[in-house]
Amino acid sequence: MVFKDYTFFSYVFLATTVILLTGHAHGAGLCDNSPNKQVCDSIVYNRTDARDAVVAACHKLVFETKIAKGVAQKQPNSTEIHNCITNFDGSIGFAKNALNSLNNSQPLSSNTYLIAARANYKLCDDGFKNSGKTNPIAKSTKLLQDMASVGGYLATLVKT
Repeated sequence: MVFKDYTFFSYVFLATTVILLTGHAHGAGLCDNSPNKQVCDSIVYNRTDARDAVVAACHKLVFETKIAKGVAQKQPNSTEIHNCITNFDGSIGFAKNALNSLNNSQPLSSNTYLIAARANYKLCDDGFKNSGKTNPIAKSTKLLQDMASVGGYLATLVKT
């Protein structure tokens, strides 16, 4: 009976250790207070440095925005879709400016650019809402808004 108790506690200890070490291997708390933990975890993955995580977030944001722009271009032509495409181009510029700010040791400026990118994605949704139409790319714009929010959040964690 005593042997089984020790075996049980050693399994609990082993499981706890694995959980703790896995947590450190996957971002070491960068996403703990994120506005969207799931999106943050997908961006941060195994990075432990906030600056590296922001760089990854900006690159992923540009990549996903280009994909969303391609999807938007396949939609029937409308003023709302045209405005979304224009806003996506602006957001790509903001994400690139965020990277430049980060390279110039200005993480708060990076945050500001990513907030501006998020506002552009929201403008796409608002254009459809104001016209009374359904946004055919709503899932894309929601993901992009979440990614921009997470990138901005991560920029606030960068030490200058």
